[in-house]
Amino acid sequence: MEGFIIGTCYEKKFCIAEDDTAQALGSGGEQVLATPRLVAWMENTAFEGMELSLSKEETTVGTQIDIRHMAASPVGMEVKIKATLINREKRALNFTIEAWDKTEKIGEAQHQRFIVDKSRFMEKVSKKREANL
Repeated sequence: MEGFIIGTCYEKKFCIAEDDTAQALGSGGEQVLATPRLVAWMENTAFEGMELSLSKEETTVGTQIDIRHMAASPVGMEVKIKATLINREKRALNFTIEAWDKTEKIGEAQHQRFIVDKSRFMEKVSKKREANL
């Protein structure tokens, strides 16, 4: 857990497909990038960047995201996401995330992830599932 350097950036690129649209996801009626998909891509970028610094027994889980989706992007356009680690408080990792299409900045977010032990986390999930089946 010591490999986290404040200011480290992680970037990923995504291409908007028809199943990434507001119309396909039911969050709107148009063929533009859906906010729920943008949220997922933002979280994925932070998640994958953090996985590089964790032991194989650890992972991170998203616990909070505050997003502004500022501009529409059409099907076929590439989107670049950049997640920057801005601070760490024990197991909490805090990020600023920005997204751009080929024309403009389309989104920004504050995101928090928690470092968890995979086996303990999944044990809690299994107990919840067993208690509710």
